[in-house]
Amino acid sequence: MHIKIVGKSGQISLGKALAGTGFLVEELPGGDIILKRAAVVPINERWAHEPAVRDKLAQADTWMRDHPPAETSLEELEAAGHSGGNERKQPA
Repeated sequence: MHIKIVGKSGQISLGKALAGTGFLVEELPGGDIILKRAAVVPINERWAHEPAVRDKLAQADTWMRDHPPAETSLEELEAAGHSGGNERKQPA
């Protein structure tokens, strides 16, 4: 545990190791303050941190580990009828 003194400007230095780190500041009824390291998540990315989404992402990661990328033969795919929906119509 370290003792820190609030300077004249009302600031406490936590050291360079924590520079740029976000904190939640919790003020307790007795006047004590608790700092908790925190990460800021943009509102439009909050959905990705929901438990159900995290579970799906974990499943996708597992699938990717179990199915590494492999060379694909476009000729074999087309012969099997998998065009991928990218057919181009010739102009009339």
